[in-house]
Amino acid sequence: MINPIKVNEHALISKHNLADIEVSMGMCVVNYHAGAMIDLGCVMRTEGDRKELSNSGPVLHIIPADSPLVEQEALKWLGSDDAMCGVIARAIVVPSNLAVLQDKIRWALFRPSVAFRIFRNPQVAKGWLIDVWYEELAREEAEKSRVSEEAKF
Repeated sequence: MINPIKVNEHALISKHNLADIEVSMGMCVVNYHAGAMIDLGCVMRTEGDRKELSNSGPVLHIIPADSPLVEQEALKWLGSDDAMCGVIARAIVVPSNLAVLQDKIRWALFRPSVAFRIFRNPQVAKGWLIDVWYEELAREEAEKSRVSEEAKF
């Protein structure tokens, strides 16, 4: 359920039942509420709410340390092709080192090309998202320049 959207000078903020979603300077931050059970249904509903606000740019999900449940299937779905459609990169901050280790092993072996990672530290996650975003923008700019140069000939 979407509550009224608030706009301040820096961000578009939308408060929902499971999370607060903030879009600022092109990046979307999903802050799950304290005590929220992060299961597949929760992340699918929250992702639907996020797409209503913005479906471009990088996405940072922050799961609070007091979440009673962080389901592996929910994290896996957030990195799926369906969930990543239109998303440049996605990072998830989780309260468990075990989930981070499992993610690094899974993505290193099976899907290294997908811009999806799980972190323990929010600043490291945000830094990674900005790096991936910048690389994507630079790649797009280089492609535009190449096409422009080819059109001259």
